[in-house]
Amino acid sequence: MALSTQGAGRAGRAEPPPGGIRVRHQPVGSDFGLEEIQAIAQTLQQDAQTDGPQNRAFEAEFASLCGVPYAFTMANCSVALIVAGQLCGLRGGDEVITTPLTFVSTSTSVLSCGATPVFVDVDPRTFTLDPDAVAAAITPRTRAIYAVHLFGQCADMDAITAVARRHGLRVIEDAAHVAGATYKGRPAGSLGDAAAFSFHSRKNITTLGEGGMLTTRDAAWAAKVPLLRSIGVNHGVEHPAADYWLPLPYDVEAPDGYIPTNYRMSEAQAAVGRVQLRRLVANNARRRAIARRYTEALADVPGLVLPHEARAGEHIYYLYGILVDEAEAGFGRDALMRTLFCDYGVQTITGYPPAYWFSVYQSRGYPRGLCPVAERTYDRILMLPVYARLTDAEVDYVIESVVGAARRLRG
Repeated sequence: MALSTQGAGRAGRAEPPPGGIRVRHQPVGSDFGLEEIQAIAQTLQQDAQTDGPQNRAFEAEFASLCGVPYAFTMANCSVALIVAGQLCGLRGGDEVITTPLTFVSTSTSVLSCGATPVFVDVDPRTFTLDPDAVAAAITPRTRAIYAVHLFGQCADMDAITAVARRHGLRVIEDAAHVAGATYKGRPAGSLGDAAAFSFHSRKNITTLGEGGMLTTRDAAWAAKVPLLRSIGVNHGVEHPAADYWLPLPYDVEAPDGYIPTNYRMSEAQAAVGRVQLRRLVANNARRRAIARRYTEALADVPGLVLPHEARAGEHIYYLYGILVDEAEAGFGRDALMRTLFCDYGVQTITGYPPAYWFSVYQSRGYPRGLCPVAERTYDRILMLPVYARLTDAEVDYVIESVVGAARRLRG
């Protein structure tokens, strides 16, 4: 995870209070228990340890969650995004519009397909793509829009999709943060032409540290995904050759000219994912409950801008991000993070740096200042702990610590 802890004590390093860290930010997004252990043990008795019955069952169950006919397990979300780009037919010279305020793999997946990411600014309340900025960035080279659902809340998909349809563009959902979230009653993963999900260890559904899923409604795309995910192998295709008495047992294809590789998920990961999926609704409800308590308790703290939950969807709070308005608060984001960590033992993290700040984009000539709203957001945002196993007592302690730290910093 590319989000970073902040705070500086002696020698520039943050130091927790004498009692140590009292509330960690988010060591894991969803716990493993006896059910996951039993699922792994049962899977080890199978003949197939990859691309077998657990993967097929997990795909069917996840497709049902998203309300789509097709879902495909992947090694992680990053490669799911690469496959999505290949389905879009991305080539050198093509452009893809996306947000800089996300993990960098959203845009590097575009680079992996040979295309060019075009970063546009975000809505200052939801931090997701600004549809007007998307519309203004379209050129004759634009082929797709990668809409990121951020921190647990879906982007303004109706507006984004309307722009895309006017220009004949594909829309890919980066749904890494929103398994189980909805937008206007429709599940994340069903809102674009395809969607990529993450099952990294910090997410609200996890598959042994890494994992992902690609969903789509497009039957033609669905026919290509198994080849792109599994080295282009097409089982059951026989090609008789005059010089050999046995037919080839399978063929290896290059769909649309892309050279496929191995993006498969193991059977043990899929088995764990199936168990995790059964707990997803309850875990998301717990995150929302914690978020409500934070919002109610911190609403009157001067200078803290709490998350905006758009009426169009249900925010599942993969992350709970607050902005610090230094002019009103009398202190900045870094000072609050440092005080929470050093004096109270509450670990917080920053948001995502704008992707074009990284060397991979600086070396390509992307300037700083490109998306000022995204840059200001990164400079001001911090994430409070929010995950299902937080106890009520820990939530109360985080609230008391934020209120106490703000009061102390204001003097």
